[in-house]
Amino acid sequence: MIPGLGLSGLILAAGHSSRMGELKGLLPLNGNTMLERCVTLFRDCGIEDVVVVTGHRADEVGAVSKGAGARVAYNPKYADGMYGSIRTGVGQLTEQCAGFFLLPVDMPLLRRGTVALLAQSFAETRAMISYPVFASRRGHPPLLHGDCIPAILAEQTPEAGLRTLLARIEAEQPTQVRDVQVADANIHFDIDTPEDFLAGCLRFNRSGWPTMAECEAILAHIHPMKAKGQAHGKAVAEVAVALGEAVNRHSGRELDLELCRVCGWLHDLAKGHPNHEAEGARWLNSLGFERAADIIAAHKDLEWTPENGIGERELVNLADKLMRGNRLVSIEERFEQKMALYRDNHEAVRAMQSRYQLALQLAAAVKVEMGQPLADLTEIAGTLCSI
Repeated sequence: MIPGLGLSGLILAAGHSSRMGELKGLLPLNGNTMLERCVTLFRDCGIEDVVVVTGHRADEVGAVSKGAGARVAYNPKYADGMYGSIRTGVGQLTEQCAGFFLLPVDMPLLRRGTVALLAQSFAETRAMISYPVFASRRGHPPLLHGDCIPAILAEQTPEAGLRTLLARIEAEQPTQVRDVQVADANIHFDIDTPEDFLAGCLRFNRSGWPTMAECEAILAHIHPMKAKGQAHGKAVAEVAVALGEAVNRHSGRELDLELCRVCGWLHDLAKGHPNHEAEGARWLNSLGFERAADIIAAHKDLEWTPENGIGERELVNLADKLMRGNRLVSIEERFEQKMALYRDNHEAVRAMQSRYQLALQLAAAVKVEMGQPLADLTEIAGTLCSI
């Protein structure tokens, strides 16, 4: 996160939650409440000033807010609509506030990478309004310049709430509105109903790695990769999935094939940078994809012994060792070429020999888990070569 920007976070948690049947902000999500997750999102991004607007059951919501490190602003007229809560919260922002994020409490699954990318854009442009964009649609949270505060406080009840005011600013100052591409489908996902809550819990359980659509956003807008690198990544992804399917089928495991696919696709995300596996992991971690980052950090060098067993990390590592470009090869062929290329660099040859021995050990362990030889993967070779 970029320090010293003077940004605040404003969380709206004043409503009745009538569609949910329970107060949304206090619903549990992996050991914390939805409200706590919203506050923590901003504080983890270095935004220390977080204001929560309370209304219904204000004492309970306020206590949780303060416990999470936020300030509280009570809106006694919360039943009149959201705009009044926005004005209440904005009125509590400090004079030093250069800009503020506006987030409803029912959107607790946003990724810290979204906040970071918006803050970075603000640091560069000081735009009046910055919107996160995913799949060609704007979402939450908008980041509003501090200069929007007087207009919000002056406008008592715009016809369509804050949306009307922001649309007016965009019409009058179109160059002062920025669309910021993010890799976060959750900017469109709010938890309004019990069905939404169940879906949100499932999303949370898989939040450590991107969806395929989020992968596409990363590669298209945030960390672009050349076509050749993407072809190799997709080939590695298909091999990792094929290995995972065979292991699950034979051994009754439940390895996550989507995790194998996205990590295979993104494993060379930072190719061309020094220590590209560590750099790619750092990029993904900053976007909020910690589980994927761990796997990508280990795709080149892996600390493993047979006692560790086989998981998604091992399959991605092995799949990479079975590919040359987008062509399926044997482990021996893959390493013979590399060792010949670096034969005069004794340190590099030693490192490759170590990886070669590990790849052979992994292959033997995967063969047992699959109940079939790795050579059986040749049935997908034709598909790989066409990617």
